[in-house]
Amino acid sequence: MSGDLTISDIHSLSRGEALGILGQIARVEKKTFPGNEAMAFGEELWRKKPNTRVLYATSSTAASAGAPLVAYAVYVRQKGVALLHKVCVVEAYRRQGIGRELIAYIGQRLRKEGCQYIQLWVDQAREPARALYARAGFEEREVVDDYYAPGRTGIKMVLDLDK
Repeated sequence: MSGDLTISDIHSLSRGEALGILGQIARVEKKTFPGNEAMAFGEELWRKKPNTRVLYATSSTAASAGAPLVAYAVYVRQKGVALLHKVCVVEAYRRQGIGRELIAYIGQRLRKEGCQYIQLWVDQAREPARALYARAGFEEREVVDDYYAPGRTGIKMVLDLDK
């Protein structure tokens, strides 16, 4: 898949193109996450929120199947730290290295911008996500009981970009 993957930033698109991609992302988001964890992917994310970035990955292979979107990510940058809010690979394209490639792209981009760390929170029960982040170089730094809801533990993971 990797030679077939194109990663782009919605902020490089026209309003109409961005809204089309955001609509695709919103549909995937609703299918993938419980209602209380689904982000809203509307026009406000395209309007230049100064530190928020929405990246998306497309594939010509997926395009031939009618839906070129295969993954997306949202992060917020604050000085030397970026908070990775969301990484999602469309279910049919999971376990093909797309998530790892998207995270590597974000890391390279942030490193070039002078960012020192990427941090994120992940549900302890989401083993595939935790494994993806660990393979991408993130280290578990903090555990908070009931972070997401009663009985749902959150784990803070950090990727040091200076290494």
